[in-house]
Amino acid sequence: MSFRWFENPRAFAYMADTGQACHFCKTTSDCLDGAHFIGEEEIDAICFSCMRAGRLTELDISANEIDQSALDPDLVDIELVSNEIAYCTPSVPTWQDSSWPIKNGRAYRFIKIASKLDYESKEQFFESLFEKSDDPEWLWSVLPDHRIENIKDGQYDLSCYLFELEGDRLTTWDAN
Repeated sequence: MSFRWFENPRAFAYMADTGQACHFCKTTSDCLDGAHFIGEEEIDAICFSCMRAGRLTELDISANEIDQSALDPDLVDIELVSNEIAYCTPSVPTWQDSSWPIKNGRAYRFIKIASKLDYESKEQFFESLFEKSDDPEWLWSVLPDHRIENIKDGQYDLSCYLFELEGDRLTTWDAN
């Protein structure tokens, strides 16, 4: 099951414990952990199918925050994109709550937790930073030197998150 805004949820989303049932359809396969969602209601898990179908809207629970005002109505359908990211896309595995990155009026797709091997050069990493850092050299120095294949490989006190749109890379970072 694929998601438009999240490349590999089996590897990089917060998955529910084995055997945990989807709140909506009761399946136990490919369920996301509900503890990372935002809303008045709480659920333990939601499966990929129910997430893609937007079932979280029934309980007014969102998986991601997005600043609709940053989206350009000439480039994207604001309602469609913001609802799809908020209600139909797994949460990015950040330590702190964060808003989905928007650049030049468009949302980017979450690819993975990044390492140095995900960039052609240190300069490409620097250019991809969504929020410019006072010390990008330090950020580069704490990036892992090995490829991160899943969320367990990439849970460090500081993590960088790689997003992409049409070949343009965007990197956000978060600290524990």
